[in-house]
Amino acid sequence: MNQSTRSTVLTLVVGCVLGAGITFLTPQQELKATSAHGNDKFSMCTVPITTLAETDAIFVLDHLTGVLRGGYLNSTTGGFSHGYARNVALDFAVNPATPEPKYVIVSGPAQMRASGGTPPANGLLYIGELTSGKVIAYSFARPSGRGAAAMLEVRPIDAFLFREAVGG
Repeated sequence: MNQSTRSTVLTLVVGCVLGAGITFLTPQQELKATSAHGNDKFSMCTVPITTLAETDAIFVLDHLTGVLRGGYLNSTTGGFSHGYARNVALDFAVNPATPEPKYVIVSGPAQMRASGGTPPANGLLYIGELTSGKVIAYSFARPSGRGAAAMLEVRPIDAFLFREAVGG
């Protein structure tokens, strides 16, 4: 092997070792994802509770009644320890004559400030309804303790119109 080939191979090996070392020592971004799915009768999605949560909260929206229900699966007890509920049809002022309101639901991470002592979860729910033309953001309390006898509150934070309301 001649001098220039040896120099090229040495440079390549040193570069690979340095690249591997830097990759190994550099902190990696943690992959985080929520999920949502639904059809014309109901939708469900997961929402992060804390930045280090072992489990998420899950929410189910019944399109026929407009009732949102949720639960937190406690990784310590192995069961659903906290529940959430809200009638979102009232928030959207859905006309009872509307045959089938059209809802969508997604979630996302958020760092909201506590108001009133109970810290909020590190995620929000975003619910949209077609006939009202509204999207409403909802927050909910971070579960604490082993469980709650009463349902925890889901609170609307703010809303915006994405279209003019249709129908009655």
